[in-house]
Amino acid sequence: MTQSMFSQSIFRTTLWLSLGLWVGSWAFFAFVVSRIAFRVLPGDVAGDLAGSLLSVLHFGGAAAAFLTAGAAWALGRRGWVVLLPVVLALACLFSELWISPEIAMVRPSAIGVASTQQSAERFSQLHRLSLGLFLAIHLASIVLIGAHARLDAQLTKMHPSPPDSALRA
Repeated sequence: MTQSMFSQSIFRTTLWLSLGLWVGSWAFFAFVVSRIAFRVLPGDVAGDLAGSLLSVLHFGGAAAAFLTAGAAWALGRRGWVVLLPVVLALACLFSELWISPEIAMVRPSAIGVASTQQSAERFSQLHRLSLGLFLAIHLASIVLIGAHARLDAQLTKMHPSPPDSALRA
């Protein structure tokens, strides 16, 4: 394997691992963890758990997005497949550093005996914004998987390898 092939393998592996871990962890949270947490735990405990997990997902998503953009760039890809993950990384950080703290600040006065109409409305507004941003980031990251799969397929079509080349690698 030449140096170029080796570096291409490293960048392609980085790209696919980053995308896979990012999309997979966000899907697992959305479709499994959050549903179970809010079904079996008291609301305030489930909310605390979701907030803590979202922090990990936001920072992890930002890291994965930056790695995806860097790997795509290193593979010679340009345009929106490099720019979109950077935008998504910044959206993850925006959600974590601005929206999540606002939710945490409003939540105690929006839920429970000290609840006011104004704080409940603000909490609902922020929660909808957070959820919408989460879904938009997740859907866009899935689009990135499709785009990179298509680019890899085009590359394979342009430069087919012999049937046994994988065995020699």
